[in-house]
Amino acid sequence: MVGYDSNVKYGDAKAVETINADFGSTDLQTTAESMTQSLLESRFISNTHQTPKVRLRTINNLTYEHIDTKAITDKIRIKLLKSGKVRFLADKANLEDVHDEREFALGHSGKESNKNLDNADYIVTGNVRAIKKANDNVKDVYYNISMELVDPQSGEVLWADEKEIRKTTSKASVGW
Repeated sequence: MVGYDSNVKYGDAKAVETINADFGSTDLQTTAESMTQSLLESRFISNTHQTPKVRLRTINNLTYEHIDTKAITDKIRIKLLKSGKVRFLADKANLEDVHDEREFALGHSGKESNKNLDNADYIVTGNVRAIKKANDNVKDVYYNISMELVDPQSGEVLWADEKEIRKTTSKASVGW
């Protein structure tokens, strides 16, 4: 490709990235780490005799920018699974494929084949919000990522936590 620098090198995936004030890889990593740790320390996960089954719903992006919230939930899911303290049921996006595969394997489409797919002990949901302020010299962005653990039978919120991130950029003396 003409015009591209051929000097490509690997970087540290865990290194802090501060290119701009947009939600980035460092924000994703710190959010997933913080929420996972908090959830693992909650009494609903840490003090159980039986490993709970969890369904992780999509985190809603309520910001002005594109944020890949699936990347956040995937990272949280992986960290929780590696802990061995949580089992996950298929999320909404994959549930139809799971139903189709079970029906194909059983050779019929009876509802009884799906009864064990819907009995999550807990559902995890969340939101990402942002407030952006700017003037000629400074841009300030505040992110709030909140999540909660819900009992699907009662609708009771059993755990909730949030991660707050603030990023400020200043206009350079030459250019922005």
